[in-house]
Amino acid sequence: MLNPFEQYKTTSINTMTKGELLVLLFDEAIKKLNRSKILMEHQDFENAKINLDKTRSIFNYLTVTLDQNYQMSKDLSEMYMFFNREIIKASSYKSSKYIEEILPLVKDLRNTWLEADKIARKK
Repeated sequence: MLNPFEQYKTTSINTMTKGELLVLLFDEAIKKLNRSKILMEHQDFENAKINLDKTRSIFNYLTVTLDQNYQMSKDLSEMYMFFNREIIKASSYKSSKYIEEILPLVKDLRNTWLEADKIARKK
């Protein structure tokens, strides 16, 4: 049996729109990128790598769920792959500069999805 918090979380996720879930995934990616950056600044490369790997998993998930029948999906796939390449560089070189370079792009994309979801719900 789930505890009340887990039950609430499960119910919340199951009742979200696709747009809300997408924004939630981006929020999690941003949180993990920020956490990785801080961990790297404190020389905790092991935990930074764990967070970066989780962030890569998010972008991998977003990539495989795209409908490749649309040009926009192909463009998004390329962007997600770019994010993952930069995350791999950050992890390999133990440098937060790669995170700092993609973080504004990830935030902008998150905000774009948030606006798109608001517009979609109005219709």
